[in-house]
Amino acid sequence: MPIKLKDRLKRLRRGADYQNLFTALDIGTEYIKALVVKREGRNGVVLGASRQRQAFTDMQAGVPSDIQGIIESCDRAMSQAEDMCNIIPGQAVIGIAGEQVKGFSTAVTVPRADPNLKINEVELLQTIQLVEKRALREARHLMSEELGVPDVDVKLINSAITSVRIDGFPVQNPLEFQGKQMVITVFNTFAPLTHVGALQTIASELDLELVATVAEPYAMARCAATDEVLDFGGIFVDIGGGTTDVALVRNGGIEGTRMFPIGGRVFTKKLAARFGISFADAEAVKVRHSRNELPAAQAEKVHTVVSRDAEVLVEGIAITLSELARGDRLPTALYLAGGGSALPEVREQLEAFPWGEKLPFARTPTITVLRPVDVRGIYDSTGLLLDQQDITPMGLAFHAIQQEGGADGPLFGLMRKALKAMKV
Repeated sequence: MPIKLKDRLKRLRRGADYQNLFTALDIGTEYIKALVVKREGRNGVVLGASRQRQAFTDMQAGVPSDIQGIIESCDRAMSQAEDMCNIIPGQAVIGIAGEQVKGFSTAVTVPRADPNLKINEVELLQTIQLVEKRALREARHLMSEELGVPDVDVKLINSAITSVRIDGFPVQNPLEFQGKQMVITVFNTFAPLTHVGALQTIASELDLELVATVAEPYAMARCAATDEVLDFGGIFVDIGGGTTDVALVRNGGIEGTRMFPIGGRVFTKKLAARFGISFADAEAVKVRHSRNELPAAQAEKVHTVVSRDAEVLVEGIAITLSELARGDRLPTALYLAGGGSALPEVREQLEAFPWGEKLPFARTPTITVLRPVDVRGIYDSTGLLLDQQDITPMGLAFHAIQQEGGADGPLFGLMRKALKAMKV
């Protein structure tokens, strides 16, 4: 049965503040994180924040497995954040994760019949639609191969034009330009329709207007990618409870995202089995170990157990990067987020891995753990956003601010028009 919000105020539906208030909802495997955010120009201020533990069976590897259980946990998380600031927004941006969520760049080169003719909106819309059709075919093929299903129904999650070149020269907006050849590169994220539908159901049951569904590695990389990162590239790794998300920033934009089903739960399960304790007790031991709060003798035992799984995790990151690299040079700045990145063994294995021998790195990557202060344009007024676990929900908030504030560039509206015409 749907949740009845009898004891709560009706969600804000109209008025001047409707467009400026929203909830950022990160539905993770272990925790649901909710932020109440107010838009102030091109920035956002976090007015309320909460973290609610999920039931063990509600999510598996980032994919919803018990929708009603997730709805109930989301409602509790949102209530805590809303009570903190006495505001109940009607809009929400929700993160999506899971192994089958695929993000990649697609480029199309279009020779122009008349180089002297200025590029108009009709020509640009046709080119964008050509890129999107090619990306959709690629996504269906990729997921069909991985799932072993001949015809997978996939849904476009988000799409952004990352670069446009006219006769080799980069331009922000190609309208009115002349030239022989136009090259457009678009970054798209796709997910199975069943996964997307589950999140839409959750939003509907919570009485939320869903303004965006965003791939979490895309949101993470986007909110923390400085001008330097865009110039020189970067690798963003979010180690969550059920999955590890990887995003590659290269050539001035986000080039690809991938996820694989290894996360913090793997470490917790191994500790529970090794020491004969409950999952909850093992989780507490893991957290204390990551904070260096265990006695030396116990810490050494935990280290021995966790190290092997940390090695497997890093090998998974390496395999994912090999897929994303496509043989080209990888950037040497690696940024970590997510609760799993707090384990010292993860950093040890990252530093010990022979990156230069296995992958196309010019030198060994430098490792930086992201903090909330590294997120651009999102300011915390609660004092509760303290570590790398909070990067993803802040990234979701950043995406919503940029999208609704028109900061996605002059071509964002044209992209929306092209997708609407395609009924994607």
